[in-house]
Amino acid sequence: MYRQEDFDSIKKQFTRITTLMFAGLIFFIISSIVIANRVENWVGMIFLLVGICVEIFVWGVFAAPIFSYYRFIRDLVTGRTREIEGLVKGLSTDPVYKDNKLYFYEINIEEDGIERVLLLDDQKEWPQIHINSLYRFEIHENFITDFTPVTEY
Repeated sequence: MYRQEDFDSIKKQFTRITTLMFAGLIFFIISSIVIANRVENWVGMIFLLVGICVEIFVWGVFAAPIFSYYRFIRDLVTGRTREIEGLVKGLSTDPVYKDNKLYFYEINIEEDGIERVLLLDDQKEWPQIHINSLYRFEIHENFITDFTPVTEY
């Protein structure tokens, strides 16, 4: 389900946001120097301080989640995957905040008598999963990369 195109798309988003942040930082530095020279030094320092606060805010709200998702997709595309079969016992209705600072749906499955929790990315469109149905999951660690139904009970 995850392909190189997914990785390229998120890499492009991350490159765009870091370029904008770098341009914003340069803008605030140059503007604060000009203000410090033309008005007063303390006004330029306050402008630079506000600019740094804006940059920290943009990083925390926009860039950090994109960077986390970029690393997540990179690991899925370049990492090792394996297949398991399991009977779906439960599915969370709302995504939960897990592992890589991202949101996932939790899927409880039973594999060879052992219950496991698998995580399904909430930012991707997935086919419907039915409870008490047998599925073949392609996973990377406990993250689902693809799945297909085997049979229904």
